[in-house]
Amino acid sequence: MDYIINHKRFKKIYSFNELDKYPCSEKRISKFPHSSINYFEFFNDYAKKNYTLIPTKCLCDNNDDILLSKSDRHCVEFHTVVCKKCGLIRSKDYFTDENTKDFYKNYYRPGFNSINIGHGGTDPETFFNQQVQESKFRFDLINNKIKNIHNKKILDLGGGIGGVLNHFKNNNELYLADYFDPYLDYAKSKGINIIKGGLDKIDFKPDIIILSHVIEHWSNFREEIKKLIKIQKIGETINYIEFPGVDSIKLGRREGDIIGDIHVPHVYYFASYVFENLMNRYGFEKLYIDSFIKSLFIYTGKKSNLINNYPKVLQDLILAERRRKIHCVQNFIKLFIPNKLLSIIRKIRNKRISY
Repeated sequence: MDYIINHKRFKKIYSFNELDKYPCSEKRISKFPHSSINYFEFFNDYAKKNYTLIPTKCLCDNNDDILLSKSDRHCVEFHTVVCKKCGLIRSKDYFTDENTKDFYKNYYRPGFNSINIGHGGTDPETFFNQQVQESKFRFDLINNKIKNIHNKKILDLGGGIGGVLNHFKNNNELYLADYFDPYLDYAKSKGINIIKGGLDKIDFKPDIIILSHVIEHWSNFREEIKKLIKIQKIGETINYIEFPGVDSIKLGRREGDIIGDIHVPHVYYFASYVFENLMNRYGFEKLYIDSFIKSLFIYTGKKSNLINNYPKVLQDLILAERRRKIHCVQNFIKLFIPNKLLSIIRKIRNKRISY
């Protein structure tokens, strides 16, 4: 299979002994050395012995793919491809549904086997406060579309510990759906209604649904999106959906490092325009979306046709790789050119500008 970007860093498969070599250089798969060797060991040892990988199919039902990378950002061998018919980036193979459930139930969240793959602090209170601090912009974005959010049923699906709901607590019914008992118990102590499980456990139709860093994890996207549609108030329910946007990498996120986004727990990687078209094909209408992907959708039932965004995705990936190379040069200069010399260069440059 051909590679979308012909560079050795997208082709290399890493050994355990290479994990700590060459940080912040071309020889390192990502400038973010993984803090936990346990991640690498888990996927290269436990997962290989106990999990089964099966081929994935693009959500546009085509299988004309081109290879993006052989490894993820933590040096785990996991092939990622780009669909040439729609531009969706996805894992070429993924675990069975049974394996995926085992992984999220027993290993993803902090506290299980010290893998610490999922986000969060080491204790519920720290994680809750962290979510509260980091999620104010989510409330502001939703509040811009729904003025005076009162007497609403608000569901945070896969929200971890429910810190984002803290911003909606005045005169609203708050619900958190997730699987990790310590986080659910803490959320309950904060007055949040808890639901252990996912979309199949929701028996009401919320006014607002929050899916923050959830959809990219769906190994069975088609089934999950159908469940999401079933709990919609047609034309009314606001769906806040957030995850890392591929087209924001070229703008400097991850310092342009495409592989910095690739992560075994993520099945899909969306550019904003690819995701918008996908949601349109399922009957959702965009209210707002940006490149980083923070978005708002409502379900209308009106479906649109497939758009081939592969050329656009290809261009964005090329621009991102150029950005990464520029950052590599800048990091090299910062690392190896003495500060004094940099100061002299700045003075000379400033004098020229003043003339």
